Amino acid sequence: MNVDGRPGILILGRDTCEDTTRSRAHLVARGIPFTYRNVELDAEADAINRSYNDGARVTPVILIGDPERPGRVVIEPSNDELDAAIAAASGA
Repeated sequence: MNVDGRPGILILGRDTCEDTTRSRAHLVARGIPFTYRNVELDAEADAINRSYNDGARVTPVILIGDPERPGRVVIEPSNDELDAAIAAASGA
């Protein structure tokens, strides 16, 4: 959890991915903090991303909660799916 009681959010994506860009913009617009790691530039982030996708790179993968043991993981979510996952991880 963040200091404000919200779960931490880690986005594993690519700068050229429309879904990654949309998810990031959605969280910014809602004032929700997150960490972004570009899988094209960060080998560890790429490995984590691929671990959720049977070895394939699919973006974005969004981990909600503790990045080591996330409470929720959403892959290529719509804005509504992302909001629902955040709310569920927050206990709302």
